[in-house]
Amino acid sequence: MYDYSILPPLNPLRTFEAVARHLSFTNAAREINVTQAAVSHQIKTLEEQLGVRLFSRIRRRVLMTEEAQVLLPAVVSAFNGIHEAVETIREQDAEQTLAVSLTPQFASNWLAFRIGTFYKRYPEINLHLQISSQEPDFVYVKTDLGVYWGSGTWEGLQCERLLTLEYTPFC
Repeated sequence: MYDYSILPPLNPLRTFEAVARHLSFTNAAREINVTQAAVSHQIKTLEEQLGVRLFSRIRRRVLMTEEAQVLLPAVVSAFNGIHEAVETIREQDAEQTLAVSLTPQFASNWLAFRIGTFYKRYPEINLHLQISSQEPDFVYVKTDLGVYWGSGTWEGLQCERLLTLEYTPFC
């Protein structure tokens, strides 16, 4: 078992990785959306906890010390491992969620009468319904399936006609 009390907090390590990658406190601050002073504070905290300097500042240049060069691969490896685990978890969750984008009319006049059957047949799938009368934005809204009125010519998407409607006038 590890003695986690000797490990530095994650925020200073994240800041260290960004500074080391950019070799710039300013660019690291911009990336992680904090002030340059906050970056300096995080690095100072990490240096104090480790008892070593991690960066040298020479004529507006930031250079990694030998200690930083030893620490960086371990930090990058740890963050990569965390990132991969999080992505795996998200992919597993995404496999069990079906995001469906549709019009209010289709949802109330067609889907509402059939959704119970869907849940009985596929109890392991969670439906995420995105109901909107506006044209869908499949680029910015994660959607697995969309049902909309139209010609079916959305670039980059596979479209199939579901229904042909007949209108009958009456008095």
